Amino acid sequence: MAKANTPVVAPGDGRLAGKIAVVTGAAGNIGGYIVRHYLAEGATVVMTGRTPERTDAAAEAIRAETGVDTARLATVALDGGDPESVRAGVADVVKRFGRIDILVNNAGSAGPKQPIEQLPIDADELAALKKAGSTDGETVGDAIRNIFGVAWNVSRAAATAMGEGGSIINISTIFSRTPYYARTAYVVAKAAMNAFSRELSLELGPRGIRVNLVFPGPIESERIRSVFATMDTMRGDDAGTTASQFFDMMSLERATGGNAKAKTFPTPSDIATTCVFLGSDESAAYNGHDFEVTHGMTVRKEARSTYLSRPTMRSMDGAGLAVLIAAGDGWQEALEIANIQIACGARVLLGLTRQADVAIAQARAKAEGADDRLTIIRFNRTEPAAMEAALASYTQEFAAITGAMFMPVLGPGELVGDLVDASDEDVASFMDVELAGNIALARSRARSAAIGSATIRCCRNRASCS
Repeated sequence: MAKANTPVVAPGDGRLAGKIAVVTGAAGNIGGYIVRHYLAEGATVVMTGRTPERTDAAAEAIRAETGVDTARLATVALDGGDPESVRAGVADVVKRFGRIDILVNNAGSAGPKQPIEQLPIDADELAALKKAGSTDGETVGDAIRNIFGVAWNVSRAAATAMGEGGSIINISTIFSRTPYYARTAYVVAKAAMNAFSRELSLELGPRGIRVNLVFPGPIESERIRSVFATMDTMRGDDAGTTASQFFDMMSLERATGGNAKAKTFPTPSDIATTCVFLGSDESAAYNGHDFEVTHGMTVRKEARSTYLSRPTMRSMDGAGLAVLIAAGDGWQEALEIANIQIACGARVLLGLTRQADVAIAQARAKAEGADDRLTIIRFNRTEPAAMEAALASYTQEFAAITGAMFMPVLGPGELVGDLVDASDEDVASFMDVELAGNIALARSRARSAAIGSATIRCCRNRASCS
């Protein structure tokens, strides 16, 4: 790791003097910069990580580099994906330091680097990818836990140890709002963190605890250039295409690293200094805000779609189209939406999670005079193989799916209460069903689309089918 070259400020001085800060993923590149800048501004810092040996080695290197008083830099072993480990780690911090003033949720992972059709949902699929030469080490579910699950688990544990003036800083990524090829599990988990942070800010604001999001852009490093080069290769683009696409979004030219002014990537120190501001009392009036460290990238907020724009179809004329509506407990609403699609001339495949709901919905549809343009089946997002088989069967019998609408699986009354009070079971259920389950559904849809396209081409040239 490159040195941050920030001087250590004596205790009692600095913008973070007297504050107790917990930094997750502290042994990583950006984490290390945050720790150094926090120490330089007078904070006492607790570095956390899943692997004690790695975290301890990183802390020892920082002590040797900066000469910081050992009392101001500690380590705690903490696996953010394991709620029990998180609670034990936070309890250890409180026992040693009495409270937590700042939490920087920086921990995360890269997730599987595959096109959506090849994403590994379970361990067997991951093993098959490795056998074929992949270096991926996580399934979709692993990535969601290691990115979003960490932030949720640590936030709900640490909030109990924070008082008025506390600050939670969640490190997201601008890639959660831009194209980022073959990194679905990573960007979905980060997008979930974005929504989580805004809701958490509303819950904790009345307690005097602020929650803000940092969106790093592509950070200057050999790693990001290697990532972009790999994306170019995977997409069949000319070398430098991906990097140029991100440079084109930037409005700021800047001289960094002794180089001439130009469009370049932000540095890790840019992220760290933003975190210093958000941890300090200077940001006391900020809550629920986004801080984009991107050199002025023009990136819109997450889309706020309306019904008429989903799925991709003409809202008044669906003739010749086939629409998948995947629903869960809210099957009544899904059935109403299906009827609207049919009234526009489309065929609809309505997939429900439970067989009991399928039977009820079928009876309701029959009583309402539905015709063969509506097909209702069991469609469980935790069973990818069954979903793919169902889509293949529908394509063969009726038509290829041309549009899809994914509705929540869990009903509005199933996950209630504050995020910080959620049970371990609710957190796990949300990640497995709504996040990993929807990625599995999207993968099934992508695979069926490829099969459907091949079927259409085949039917147009029957000689090639013999």
